[in-house]
Amino acid sequence: MANDLNNVKDVGGIIANAAATMLADESQFCKTIRKADKTDYDGKNGYKAGDTIYVSKPARFIPQETFDVTSSTQDITEEDVALPLDIISTVGVEINSLEFATEMELKSTIERVIKPAVSSIAQNVDQRFLEKATDATYNSVGTAGSTTFAPDDILAAREKMNKFLCPKDNNRYFLHDSTAGRKAVGERKGLFQSSSEIAKQYKMGYVGMADGFTWLESELLNNHTNGNDVTGVAVNDASAATGATTLAVDGLTTTTGTVKKGQVFTIAGVYAVHPITKETYTFLQQFTVTADATANGSGEATLSISPAIYSSASTSLQNVSALPANDAALVFVGAASTAYTQNLAYHKEAFRGVSVPLIMPKRAEMAEQRTVDGITVAVIRDFDVLERRMVTRLDFLGGITADRPEWSCRITS
Repeated sequence: MANDLNNVKDVGGIIANAAATMLADESQFCKTIRKADKTDYDGKNGYKAGDTIYVSKPARFIPQETFDVTSSTQDITEEDVALPLDIISTVGVEINSLEFATEMELKSTIERVIKPAVSSIAQNVDQRFLEKATDATYNSVGTAGSTTFAPDDILAAREKMNKFLCPKDNNRYFLHDSTAGRKAVGERKGLFQSSSEIAKQYKMGYVGMADGFTWLESELLNNHTNGNDVTGVAVNDASAATGATTLAVDGLTTTTGTVKKGQVFTIAGVYAVHPITKETYTFLQQFTVTADATANGSGEATLSISPAIYSSASTSLQNVSALPANDAALVFVGAASTAYTQNLAYHKEAFRGVSVPLIMPKRAEMAEQRTVDGITVAVIRDFDVLERRMVTRLDFLGGITADRPEWSCRITS
């Protein structure tokens, strides 16, 4: 005889736990990044959209080459990073109460209704997390518009991440779409690889583990479109101070010139530096635009950028060889008004995601939420007095921030 699960709390808990488990399992990108520690958002009964929590990044230090630290004792400076809770994903459905009456009916409802609803939420959340993560990533390799994914393209991303001291462990991932996957498998025919990885390519059509990354396939990658101005743009008045997150530019088309959030560029004469030794690298530091910008009547604009520009050798945050000079040319990745798929190589610690408990009603026929592997799903079932119907809803609230964006790299196609 089937168990009687008419108890509202039991039904809600079972559905919420099943939904959270499915969401944690189906989120391809979300499950491979670091989750915010519960202590970052503990102490509240629940959150609402628009709330912000703050997480800290580990302090950085510059090693001294003498035992005498009398004049070189360093302050402990931890960077607080805002993590806005702005990713909402919700599905509401009408489910007959009889579908919760027995264990068999409840299992059937979870399979027929809850599972596809959670699958939709998982794809929605993954796509939006990925868009934010990609826009925050300023390292970029390869040739925009290229349709080849040779081993050297992937190794270039590995090299760029290594230059910024990304940990060399098993937590590196390369997230690509099926087009890039097809090209990459074709590029690897005849190369020396382990027999197990060759078997995956032959039987399953994917790479598996190669070039220092675990390869994952997703059709939810960010497809970024550049603004209509990518040539002739230059620094307008060298006024950027160390720590600046904005850059004044000119050379844009009068009134109609646009630069889009997520565009990557370099500045002539502004080279990257080693994170610890501060020695200047041979390649220019790359930046990403963090907000859309439109030219004024004189073809000028102020770009919001990341990373912040630190040029002083006296700070552990130094990341460039020099501040931008007046009229220094900006070179953007890709052509004007052109869309490019943003395949993403990253370390688990490059990004931090969070899924928080929601504020829940005290009186409802069903109101439960569960957390599985850092993913929280809330389930509420109650009567809609406006339309006289019973509505069951599944809710997710979370956000993502770039802890170490230098440990990620776009491979644009």
